[in-house]
Amino acid sequence: MAKSAITKAPCNRCHRETRHQVLANRTTSGSDDQYDVSWHNTYEMLECCGCESVTLRHTFEFSEEPEPTVTYYPPPVSRPSPKWERDLPLDVRSLMREIYSALHADNRRLALMGARTVVDLLLRHKVGDIGTFAQKLARLETEGFIARQNARYLAAALDAGSAAAHRGYEPRKEHLGHVMDIVENVLQAVYILENAADELQKATPTRRVVRRK
Repeated sequence: MAKSAITKAPCNRCHRETRHQVLANRTTSGSDDQYDVSWHNTYEMLECCGCESVTLRHTFEFSEEPEPTVTYYPPPVSRPSPKWERDLPLDVRSLMREIYSALHADNRRLALMGARTVVDLLLRHKVGDIGTFAQKLARLETEGFIARQNARYLAAALDAGSAAAHRGYEPRKEHLGHVMDIVENVLQAVYILENAADELQKATPTRRVVRRK
């Protein structure tokens, strides 16, 4: 039995590029003599040598293009969701999963608009529908949910999301990464760490007071 080929490919479970075994492959080709062009499609079923997850890789080569186009199914994870995501409120968790899907597909405007909507949900959960975003942010700060610096960060994220929705702004990957850092940090602080602090306080033994005779 012939030994399977080994190739490098991104692994969504290992969160990095790993060695993959080529389980199967298929190539199709075509050409157009009128325009003197040709193309090749190569499909490879890959299995990670570490976690054994399976991915389909499609490589498209066109005679008029200098580099092939490589696509993975499912697409590579560009930003793993945090482990605490499952502890978010259902509506926030559902929207965050859509945002990560948009990130993986490199739909940056959609991801940015989704991040803005998540912040709006957070504001409505904690302070209600009291007016503008600026008023809600101010209330979130005065009621102690976030610090002043975090309010400034959230305002920047909201403005970026608004620009994507209304002004056609397409963020660079690193700028979108900044927005996601802000949103994830605030969600963790508001929804997760508060409960974690309460649980830790309940689990910590009370201090014994030693009375001197």
